[in-house]
Amino acid sequence: MPPEPDSRGYGAPPYRPRVTVGPLTRAVPFDAVAARRRPAAEALQQNAAAALPAIELSAGETWLASTDLLNSDRFAAEFVVETGNDSSAELRFGDNRFGATPQPGVRYRARLRVGSGAAGRLGADALGHIVLDDAGFVDDIRNPLPAVGGAEPETLTAIKLAAPRAFHQQRRAVTADDYAGFAERHRDVQRAIAERRWTGSWQTIFIAVDRRGGRPVDAAFEAELIGFLEPFRLAGHDLEIEPPVFVPLDVALVVCAADGHYAEHVEAALLSRFSSGVRPDRTRGFFHPDAFSFGEDVLLSSIIAEAMAVPGVRWVGMQLPGSSASGRFRRFYDQGVDYAEDGVIAIGRREVARLDNDPDAPEHGRLRFYVEGGR
Repeated sequence: MPPEPDSRGYGAPPYRPRVTVGPLTRAVPFDAVAARRRPAAEALQQNAAAALPAIELSAGETWLASTDLLNSDRFAAEFVVETGNDSSAELRFGDNRFGATPQPGVRYRARLRVGSGAAGRLGADALGHIVLDDAGFVDDIRNPLPAVGGAEPETLTAIKLAAPRAFHQQRRAVTADDYAGFAERHRDVQRAIAERRWTGSWQTIFIAVDRRGGRPVDAAFEAELIGFLEPFRLAGHDLEIEPPVFVPLDVALVVCAADGHYAEHVEAALLSRFSSGVRPDRTRGFFHPDAFSFGEDVLLSSIIAEAMAVPGVRWVGMQLPGSSASGRFRRFYDQGVDYAEDGVIAIGRREVARLDNDPDAPEHGRLRFYVEGGR
């Protein structure tokens, strides 16, 4: 019977009754409907990991044993059987958050099975009678087949050998890199970086997120990602989600079209190849948001190589002899510095290169091809 709260108004101590008989039998619940769909021989093949203690409690409603209470809601009439090294058993109930708490003063009746192991492996035709108060309706009882199963409980040595396997998968975030790694498990996150900062009274983990498809890190997504990370968060760590620092690019190249190709067609093909969207053939453009992420430098040589692969392109560079057009390779907001001679625009750890080439939003990156020659 669960105890009542004490006279001082404090909550009752945890109710953990001890089972005085044992050892409890553990068995895999039999699903008659599923068994009818399988061959009869498979009915004898059971997964020992699915076995549950054969005990239930009743007091108006039935309480059933469960492997744990982590997936139990506050109304679930479930409990966990804690087995000691001596095969003794205690019942652990919920806290009205994960599993219900028994009502104080209510008497519960237990129905259980005891005995387990190889002792239950009876040979064929070993059963001869049944013990019942009224067995007059039974004419005969026999077991034509020998019993199978009945495994002995695992030894402590076997448990210790198997237990580390459960910890091979990291399920907690300790370092900043751990938080970034868990954030990248979210289906909508391409890359994430994190850093730990002391914010006055506690540690705050700032996580910069590069969303797939270049989608914004808005308030709704921040709330969703924080909820996703909550099971891995350590106590005392606050979480802040931040967008990347986008670096819009300003790129222009001079192109010489090959003989037999119209300059306009070559330019259109180049703009398609270097778009920030998905092309008609379902391939991504060179400047698609998912093509760049945190700290990835932009190489002029990669852009030139991609342009040279476009049909109709004969030559690509920054300056074509005899032409007044000249190329540029720089950050959009840093017009005074051109990186063409260096051949690389360095991108910082929290930065992501961006070039949308949207005429309505040039601040998101601008691209131009000066195509000359051709037909």
